[in-house]
Order: sequence, then C-alpha cells, then structure tokens
Amino acid sequence: MWRAFLANLEKTFIEIKRYYFNSISGVATLLIFFYLLFFGVKAVGGPSISLSSTLDGIIVGYFMWIVFIFSFQGVAWGIIEEAQRGTLEQVFASPIAFEYQMLFRMVSEFLFNNVLLALPLMYLAAFTTGRKIGFDLATLLYLMIGGTVSALGIGMILGGIALIFKRISSFIQVVTFGSLSFTMFETHSLWHRLLPMSQASSMMRALAINNTKFYQFQFSDHVVLWLVAIGYLLIGFIVFRAFERRAMIVGSLSQY
Repeated sequence: MWRAFLANLEKTFIEIKRYYFNSISGVATLLIFFYLLFFGVKAVGGPSISLSSTLDGIIVGYFMWIVFIFSFQGVAWGIIEEAQRGTLEQVFASPIAFEYQMLFRMVSEFLFNNVLLALPLMYLAAFTTGRKIGFDLATLLYLMIGGTVSALGIGMILGGIALIFKRISSFIQVVTFGSLSFTMFETHSLWHRLLPMSQASSMMRALAINNTKFYQFQFSDHVVLWLVAIGYLLIGFIVFRAFERRAMIVGSLSQY
C-alpha cells in the first residue's frame, strides 16, 4: 500500500513536470479569471465595496473553489485519462483496490495542487490586490482537508459516471462552474451548509476576515463540516461501486 501511494505521488510529480507548459497555462488561467472576477466586482460595487469584507470573501471563496475543482476533477479526469490510454482495465486488475488507488491519487494531488499551488496563489492574489487576510496554517489545512473529503465524494460520483459513459467533459464543466456558487454565498440556512464545500468555505471566510482559529468555531460548525464531508464521501463510494458493477457486467471497462 505504501509503495502504491509513493508511485502515485511520483506519477503526479512527473506529469506536472513533463507537461510543464500545460501546468503553467493552468495557473495563469486561474489567476486571470480571478482578477477579472475581483476587479469586475470592485468596479461595479464602487468605493463602498472596497471598505467592506466582500472582496476578502471573494478571494477566499474563489480559491476554495479552486481547491474543490482540483479535488473532484482529479478523480473524474483520472478515470477518463486511464480509459483514453487504454490502461483502465489494468488498474482494475491490480491487487490493490481501485478505490484505494483513487484515494492515493487524491492525496498526491492534494499535496501538489492544493498545498503547494492553491495556498500560495491565494496569498499572492491577496497581496497583489492590496487585501489583508488572516492566516493560521493549522486552521487552514484543517478546513481544506474537511472540504476536500466532500469534493472526493463528488469526484467518485463523476468517476463512476465516466466508467459507463466515457466522455463526460461537458457535464464536468457544468459541475465545475455550478460549484462556484457553493463557495461564494453565505450559509444562512441549513440546506446551504449541507452543500459540498459550502460549510468549509464559510469557516474559511471567518478565518480570513476575523482570524477565527479552528478551536474558536462553535461545536456545531465542526459537526456539520465533517458530517457533510463523510456523507458525500460515503454517497460517492456507493454510487461509484454501483457504476463499477454495471461497467463490469456490460464489459465496458476496456472500451472507450
């Protein structure tokens, strides 16, 4: 198991390094889209919005959205790429369960994409826009992990759909841009808090704007965070298993 994790970690690093132009282009695209969103809201809102916490919330919400899409797309695109390469059936034939391999890949991409990429980008964006946001590394990682677990569940659902329908890039794009709302609006009602990544984003805004540490949140906030995370992970696992069994019955694992 440990060797499988290290292999996935090495694979992620090799692909980022080998296709460096694509990696750099992706980072540039994320920053350009952020600046368009940030300065667009600032221009429409006028001087009053610059004095409020709305812009800080946009920074945190946007980069929590990046964490979310990095997380769930890693699983879904991973399955699609394996199918395109013709190696998906080999991965399923491995003595290590496919779900564990997806988990290892998820952890690897969390380290590279979220910790080493999204975090520095968030503070780069705050610095270049003249905003000051709170920083507590322990709380930051805690909330990122909680949000990432729920995103993994969404990724498992999309990965299961990809096993059957193969090409679901358009649907992934719909989920990607639709999920932007999850990380932007305030959690005024319970059903808002039950959306994936919404509770984690709300707590992240409290960290950034009010410098709230993880031990200063209400107990109910932690309960909702982890119930939502574990709930989506379980749902994702069950749905993926159902699609996996269906794919094996119809023999579509080796097809593309």
